[in-house]
Amino acid sequence: MFIDSEDIKKVIPDVIKIRRHIHMYPEISEQEYETSKFIKKCLEEIGLEANIIGDTGVVSILMNNPEFPTVGLRAEMDALPIEEETNLEFKSKKDGVMHACSHDGIVATALGVAKLLYQHKDELKCNVKFIFEPAEEVGKGAKKLIKEKVLENPKVDKMVIFHYANSEPIGMEIQKGVSTATLGRVGIEIIGKSSHWCEPEKGINAISVSAKVINAIDKINEDLKEKMQFVLGMGMINGGIKNNIIAENVKLEGTLRTFCEENFEYVLTYLQDRMKEIEEETKATIKVTLISHLPALINNPDLVEMGSKVGKEVFGDRFVLGEKPFLAGDNAAYYFRLVPGVRMVFFAEKENQENWPLHNGKFDFNEDIFPYAVSTLYNLISDMK
Repeated sequence: MFIDSEDIKKVIPDVIKIRRHIHMYPEISEQEYETSKFIKKCLEEIGLEANIIGDTGVVSILMNNPEFPTVGLRAEMDALPIEEETNLEFKSKKDGVMHACSHDGIVATALGVAKLLYQHKDELKCNVKFIFEPAEEVGKGAKKLIKEKVLENPKVDKMVIFHYANSEPIGMEIQKGVSTATLGRVGIEIIGKSSHWCEPEKGINAISVSAKVINAIDKINEDLKEKMQFVLGMGMINGGIKNNIIAENVKLEGTLRTFCEENFEYVLTYLQDRMKEIEEETKATIKVTLISHLPALINNPDLVEMGSKVGKEVFGDRFVLGEKPFLAGDNAAYYFRLVPGVRMVFFAEKENQENWPLHNGKFDFNEDIFPYAVSTLYNLISDMK
């Protein structure tokens, strides 16, 4: 079944309608209560039984034969705490919350695929478990659902996940091996010594030390860029209590992303060593903490081969088998540690317009990608046995 088939054409208006509804009513991580109810209702309208698990996750099973293998199709569902700045007709109706990472489109696509698979269930040689995952943006969803035994009863034998990006014209890419980075949430606390600014010699200014820390991080990125592909950056900084008091405490928080654990440990150690040097120089105390750590997502080679075959059939020369992974992270890596899986990216650049990046208040993508994505996912799952 390909993009010009009547079945695909019939389901796409529903996909667009669902995407726009979810976009208008976004919910942040671990608060996806209305989103989960809406997804459950959509699945039940298709004819599938659906259950809410892990508070706000949704799971539904298309069971054909207990002897068949079961394929899991994962779709993220949470939005981000970002104020929407688009002029879309279906702009977010919630202040400070928007779908700026295409999860609205991912949910809609998965529901469209579910409808097609249900309509053609007698032709399948597999069972399908539809997994709508909450809290992906905060890296908690996969672990929560695994704890709820989402990969069991029936056991998931293979897994398919996908994402949308607007960085290139309509197309598709699968990475040969590593697909997304191993990443850590890194905290740096600087402890100086407070004093009145009329006696600066009696204090240690944590804000001044933080400037040295930030410069050191920029230098680390510069020094190591030829050695490995990675990023180390701070996204938050907070410190000081009053304008006339030397700041005693500053906290920074950021991210470290690499493509393997060895490089991750190397950069983290490099950072810690550099912070010790700044400690000695400034007499402040600097604590580096790895707050959380997500492993890299690695595609299964057999599923890469299957996905590439279907991708070439649907997209032609707009399909790419990539060798350069993304520095994005995906907590689906926890699924892939337990089940062979494949992650694919569908590109959906809006033509003749400025395309704003993921996690930006002006983010949007080209809905013309939907027939291609639905066709690809339907054909890939239909080929599995």
